[in-house]
Amino acid sequence: MGRYPDGLTGEHFRHHHISPKGHGMGNGGWRSDWLKQLAVAMGYALTYIAMHPVSDGHWALRSGLRLSCLLVMPYRYWPALLLGEALPNAYEVWPCRDLYGLAFVSVRCIPPILLAMPIVAWCRRTMRLFPASHLVDMKVLMLCALTVTMIGTVYSYLAISFIHTASFRARPVMAVGYFIGNYIAILGTVPVVLMMKLDARAEGWMNQLHRVVSSRMAIDVALFVVPSIAVLSVVSLHGDNDMRQIARMAMFLPVAWFTLKYGWRAAVVGGALAVVSTCLTTESRPDPQILEAQAFIALAITCLMATGARISVQLRQDELKRREGIHLQRMARQGLRVAEQRRRQTSEALEYLAGSLYLTNSRLMQQLRRVVPSSDMDAYQRQLADTQQRVYALAESLHPVAWRDRGLPAALSQTIARALDEAGIAYRCVISGRGFARMSTSVLGAAYRSACEGVVLVTRRLACSRVSVMLRGGETRGKRWLVLRVEGC
Repeated sequence: MGRYPDGLTGEHFRHHHISPKGHGMGNGGWRSDWLKQLAVAMGYALTYIAMHPVSDGHWALRSGLRLSCLLVMPYRYWPALLLGEALPNAYEVWPCRDLYGLAFVSVRCIPPILLAMPIVAWCRRTMRLFPASHLVDMKVLMLCALTVTMIGTVYSYLAISFIHTASFRARPVMAVGYFIGNYIAILGTVPVVLMMKLDARAEGWMNQLHRVVSSRMAIDVALFVVPSIAVLSVVSLHGDNDMRQIARMAMFLPVAWFTLKYGWRAAVVGGALAVVSTCLTTESRPDPQILEAQAFIALAITCLMATGARISVQLRQDELKRREGIHLQRMARQGLRVAEQRRRQTSEALEYLAGSLYLTNSRLMQQLRRVVPSSDMDAYQRQLADTQQRVYALAESLHPVAWRDRGLPAALSQTIARALDEAGIAYRCVISGRGFARMSTSVLGAAYRSACEGVVLVTRRLACSRVSVMLRGGETRGKRWLVLRVEGC
């Protein structure tokens, strides 16, 4: 089976640009806009020409270039892209008029990008290929790629069907080769370009590059995906026929593992590596075995991209839940700190009020001694002392003085002991461990409140004559912890 004829690169299909804007003619004036149009046309034409030695029906890199440019370039530059492809395309095809005939040249002089433009525009306007500025609908993207590939296959096979030479005859297997070659080239280039474009819009090229290089995904690519594909490539080059076919088809396995771990971006990067390796290690000829391996890789990468998109959504939801959990924890800690601070302020205010009431009532009682009998004065003094004691008890319950002066151990040893002693219950407090001084006030406050609630719960449910509180603190791998146990007997 012979090679594809030179220049018959089945390239076909291009897509639209990312920005929903793009119908204006720029902001820099008439001359500046025309210079931009000229620069786009020249840049595209030079890249198109540079790809000629490596782009053919077996691996139609120009198809990936064409579709990528239509997807990322604004609409106002589409005429420049059309001109940038029409001129070099005609320049390459025109010398073939004597060899392949004018009918072939007439068809091939039509720029393939012209056939792709309506499909890309339809996918954007009707199918919402880009539902948001930083989102790509993978289902629509795959539909767009398949449609453009199909149109390009018909275009390429129609062109070679006009060739009437003794040494060449168009065969249906060539149409299959054009389809697979174009589609696999799109899979290896277009998703990568879109990923880079969308990420660059979100954070800039330099920030994106720094983030990618320092990410775990890049480490896994360098340490696992690339070596695995390289080993399979060596086997596909030097093994026997069966081993070659198995190695080519097995290239999707590291990509599958990579996709399951990181989502659609991993499918894009790993798929591009698998496509490049497959195309570089196979010959450019319409061989059924080669087409079978390429078709299998193309199908596997397509499925992995669709699966990766779903996995990315799940990973994104998990990340949002994790961040929400962290935010709620921060809010809870902040709420505890604020509540503890308010309790302390209220306790100090009540203590100050109790002291003021004591002074005021003492002066008042001195004045009343002159007119009130001594028997009534004793009752008034007991009521005033009881009121003052209740105010102090309320302040103590909000934030113990021992805690403010000597910390949590003093509060557990003295405040709870005083309350249980008034109820006739023996009390024992054991505090061990370390790290109490480095713990936040909110954590210590929660420990004190928990100890108080535990003592109340135990004394209510059991007829206790003795209560024991054991508190242990420590630090493990940089994480500080507390263990509280309350027992009654």
